[in-house]
Amino acid sequence: MKKTDYYSYQLNDMPKGCRQCVNGEKLVLFVTGKCDNSCYYCPLSDQKKNKDSVWANEWKISNKKDVVEEARLCSSKGAGITGGDPLLRLDRTVKYIELLKSKFGKDFHIHLYTPLNLVTRLKLKKLHEAGLDEIRFHPNLEKPEEWGRILIAKSFDWDIGIEVPVIPHMHKELRNLMKFSKEHVNFINLNELEMSENNACRLSDYNYKPKNSLSYGVAGSEQLAKSLLKSLSKSHVNVHFCTAKLKDAVQLRNRIKRRAKNVAQKFDKITEDGTLMRGVIYLKSLMPGPEYKLRLQTAKKNFFLKRLYKIKKDIKLEYNLDFDSIYVDRNKLRILASYSDVKKMASYLKEKNLVPAIVEEYPTHDALESEIDFL
Repeated sequence: MKKTDYYSYQLNDMPKGCRQCVNGEKLVLFVTGKCDNSCYYCPLSDQKKNKDSVWANEWKISNKKDVVEEARLCSSKGAGITGGDPLLRLDRTVKYIELLKSKFGKDFHIHLYTPLNLVTRLKLKKLHEAGLDEIRFHPNLEKPEEWGRILIAKSFDWDIGIEVPVIPHMHKELRNLMKFSKEHVNFINLNELEMSENNACRLSDYNYKPKNSLSYGVAGSEQLAKSLLKSLSKSHVNVHFCTAKLKDAVQLRNRIKRRAKNVAQKFDKITEDGTLMRGVIYLKSLMPGPEYKLRLQTAKKNFFLKRLYKIKKDIKLEYNLDFDSIYVDRNKLRILASYSDVKKMASYLKEKNLVPAIVEEYPTHDALESEIDFL
């Protein structure tokens, strides 16, 4: 067992899907929130859980072009397909695999997560024929009678793995799964059990708590994972223990930094974490505050865009700004510029009943603000 540079631990090699993931090179394609299982540790948010929607990273998409665009903006080299259960929307899943392969080529590496209860040879055949490179099964620890379905996947030429959260009170079941899986799969991924808004109450029923005040990882999960790694040390299977810290401090951070390089405007400053520092000019009725997202969703977009383009024109004339030094954000209905220009124009903007601010935000499609300083 060795510690990686990504705050994780491994035996032998790391799966290709994981190597790309830690480098931020994977598009996370969420094909549906529907699932026939009711895992008490499921961390999905209310925004996605049991909703039949499709997300490409932080972008709730409405058409196939959005998926391709998000992969391009993130300079993705592959995709991880997840849910819910992608097998519940098999035709949709197959179409996205075919789409990504056709747009980015056969070397665009795609892996997929699925429980075992819906696995059949025909379904796996369709996924393989579409171009899926790697399949990751999520076995139910309490249903060992389903584990044999993993063997169906061995009929096809792809990498086969299992991926499960390390649940401390299920140590016996996890050890049995390790014994079974090491003979039949290429790799085993162990995930540190994490607490989220949606599963915290259910995990607390088992007296689980975060391991410290800075982590979502559950106390006891890491210790059990290391014990499982040691028990597999004489096997040839590849094993990776993915910590909560890896996901937040490495994978997400690297993906965000890749996207920042592609979406940053000329005037944006990219921070070390990949966030964007920029000046923002808000309309008073659409400035951040109570029900901000709802106000943006229900706003009459064409009406506000017309106002914003008029304001942009007036500001350019008043301050003789270059064409690419001020920008109308059509998604969040605001105006963007350099933070130095917005500071300089603050008094003028307030006189025009506008709201100037310096904002640090993520370069994701939802442009989530991490800090706002109203001037």
